[in-house]
Amino acid sequence: MSPAQVERPSDGLLATDSESSEDVTSLLPTPPSRPGAGKAGLSVKVQANFFRVNIQGKCIYEYTVSISPEPSPSRRVELFKLLERSRAQEWREFVPFIAHDRHAKLYSVRELPQPLVVEVIEEVGPPPHREHTFTFNIKKNSELNIEDLSNFLKGDLEYRNYNTSPVIAACNLILQKFASSTATRVGGGDEPQRSLSDRLQAWGGVFVSVRPVRNQLMVNVGLCVSAFHKSRNLGEAISIFRRASHGADPTRFLQKLKVTSQYRGYVTTMRVQEVVDKPPATLRFQWGNENVSVVDYLKQRYNTTLRHATDWPVINVAGKKSPHPVYVPVELCWIADDQLYRGKLEDNEAREMIKFACRKPDDNRVLIDEGLRLLGFSKPNVTGAKQSMPTNVKINNAALGNFDVTVDPCMVNILARVLPCPKLQYGNRRLDNVKDGGWNTLGCKFVRGAVVESWCVLNVKDGPVQPSTNDLTLESLCKDFEKKCKDCGIVFEGAPMILKTEALPDIQRDAYRRQALAEIHRVIKNWCDANFKRSNGNRAKSSFILVLLRRRDNFIYPGIKRMCDLEFGVHTLHVLIPKLCSTTPSKLDQYYANVALKLNIKLGGVNHLLGEGDVRWLKQKKTMVVGMDVTHPSPGSHVGTPSIAAVVASVDDSFVHFPASLRCQISKQEMIGDLRAMFNERLHAYGGRPGDGVSETQYDAVLRDELQSIKGAFADKYGNSPHPPLTLVVCGKRHHVRLFPAQDQTSNKTGVKDRSGNTLPGTVVDNTITSVFYFDFYLQAHAAIQGHVRGTHYIVLYDENNLGSDEVQQGTYNASYLYARASKSVSLVPPAYYADLACERGRYYLHNFFDGNELDEDRRGSAGSADPKEDDGRLVFNKALKAWGEGVHGNLKDSMFYI
Repeated sequence: MSPAQVERPSDGLLATDSESSEDVTSLLPTPPSRPGAGKAGLSVKVQANFFRVNIQGKCIYEYTVSISPEPSPSRRVELFKLLERSRAQEWREFVPFIAHDRHAKLYSVRELPQPLVVEVIEEVGPPPHREHTFTFNIKKNSELNIEDLSNFLKGDLEYRNYNTSPVIAACNLILQKFASSTATRVGGGDEPQRSLSDRLQAWGGVFVSVRPVRNQLMVNVGLCVSAFHKSRNLGEAISIFRRASHGADPTRFLQKLKVTSQYRGYVTTMRVQEVVDKPPATLRFQWGNENVSVVDYLKQRYNTTLRHATDWPVINVAGKKSPHPVYVPVELCWIADDQLYRGKLEDNEAREMIKFACRKPDDNRVLIDEGLRLLGFSKPNVTGAKQSMPTNVKINNAALGNFDVTVDPCMVNILARVLPCPKLQYGNRRLDNVKDGGWNTLGCKFVRGAVVESWCVLNVKDGPVQPSTNDLTLESLCKDFEKKCKDCGIVFEGAPMILKTEALPDIQRDAYRRQALAEIHRVIKNWCDANFKRSNGNRAKSSFILVLLRRRDNFIYPGIKRMCDLEFGVHTLHVLIPKLCSTTPSKLDQYYANVALKLNIKLGGVNHLLGEGDVRWLKQKKTMVVGMDVTHPSPGSHVGTPSIAAVVASVDDSFVHFPASLRCQISKQEMIGDLRAMFNERLHAYGGRPGDGVSETQYDAVLRDELQSIKGAFADKYGNSPHPPLTLVVCGKRHHVRLFPAQDQTSNKTGVKDRSGNTLPGTVVDNTITSVFYFDFYLQAHAAIQGHVRGTHYIVLYDENNLGSDEVQQGTYNASYLYARASKSVSLVPPAYYADLACERGRYYLHNFFDGNELDEDRRGSAGSADPKEDDGRLVFNKALKAWGEGVHGNLKDSMFYI
């Protein structure tokens, strides 16, 4: 069986290279139907942020829109606005009855005349404006019959393969039409926005998605928060970024950014293509017959004098089709309003974002109600609701009326169940009364303690010693840490060696910490070499390094993980010294206990087990549980940076240890390219003891690609002999479904909830908001640490084991208590969680690629390349493969090194 992870699909089946895509789709196995509703657990009433949608009309007409001459994507948006304002006689009467995506799709509740051609005139440039004429060709594509959708929602088996995508796309645009025209943000009550830093601010918004669920069309309305650039001078923004990131490439945060400038005498809007790290005084280009600097050109052409001619950079704003670059000094540019930030948040910005986004369920209920009004789904005044909506917003959603669509403004009521907690087994006791998703491990010993043959403590001298750490000695730290580990059951066969680096150069003198990492590398290598000699040429696999850090650093931590995982083959544990000194004795004891959890599992120990009855469903046959995930480059990563795929799998019937196979693959490829070989590695690791996360649009890709690879791995392992029966489950975390304790409309009282106002751990929903045909459910396995808890959406895509609803739901919930490095149940089934952790560890191996930092050598493509961006990406990809090398060291491959 292979539980999958964060919404991304699994793999494909039974297709040959010669088959057409339609033939392949027809051969895909059909996902299993729901084997009846689950019955285990205590019934409770909850509500979800789903709202019933009713379509009274019988048909929606779908059209494809083309524009001539072909405009850029950003201009299309403005041109569609002109189209809506057009007074063309054959067009204007239909405008109230259309919805479109501002790109190529248009839907109408009335049939439009054919052929339909509408001309619009765009005025551009400074007065007197130049006029550009664009021609819209609106061509009928299909008629979307609402009755077909109704039959699908009722579960009519003849409509199981009905493609809901076109009508759902139409409904989404219809429901979003009002909001897209008003574009009002939803804030956090009295705080509609929050400053994250000098350069960024956070705004709250509303997520809207129409969902075909059992017996009903519904709309999921959720809250979302995004970071936006503050409107300010671009040069100032770059300076702030460089100070905060210690000199990182500013292109990382300027991806696709729009800026404005007035140095020509009128406002011009431009898009940043690249930052040229040369000041205007030294950057030269050919102007007519002269070779001039940017400074001289601006002075002669526009009589403009720069104040930062020697210390601020220049941006290139030339479009893709431009034969030459167009340089503009950053001091002449301002970041345009409402620009979404696409880069990675700095640590302090992320903390502020969490503070802004974390709200209790009751607060979210109020804001969702406000969002309904802003979306035009309900009337402006709702009794008892907190009014943080701007008073100048009119709620008059004509679009819904024109399309004969209504939305019920009340959250849907659901009959859910709270599943019973499993029993847990430790080495010296059994815990039978676990509740609320957590348990106390005081006095508990591990089921199997690891044996430490050799270890060392590395004191990384990075930065000044904090005053609070003066009384802390390495000897006392080692003694306390070792004592706690021994109390938990870990066996130490020798005293640690104390290692110290020289004082490391600070980040101002060592921007990417290369000198610091070289010093750390020297110290670790010397210890590993000495350890190798002492063990007669057989380096002890159970050795580890306890790394003491004086502060957080975005280069040193991933750098140590990379060198120890790939080169030295030794486990590492990192501890922040200030954390050891600024806490109470009881919290310090808990901190050491948490570190001991990770150490024991890394070295092959077993922390705790499920009770025999709670894991019986997995032990009925020999079972290997598998988790898979893929992580992708971020917007600020170097172009061409690989994606990283991970496959983890259990090795025995304790379902505790999940070694990992890691691979680099083509950038942003969602399906695991080398899955067959990776799955083979996991099958062989299981030896004599013989999924992953995806979006809903990728379920067919899972069955088409990844399932085929798994079947191929079975064929490699077992040949013509029967292969193990396979169950493939996809786990989705990236959704906007939120559950609320049910609220009585008359008494305003809420149902069963925990201290934070959330639904209880173990809450499972397999009706009302679930799929019409798929075997799926929502499970909240954990308690919220802060804010509003989010469960996981599980979808069974393939099942040769014929599992029942209670088996999968209760079994998944029980497994959530087996996460090795916590004494709490976790939101995502552990194999999927582990695959995600393994992917994140892989990112550390290519840290400079993923973070967009300066690489060791020039990463740019060869001059004069036909496609410099593609050439650059290929070069980066090859450099990343070289940096990855042979991957994880042989000493660690069979362990959970990544945890």
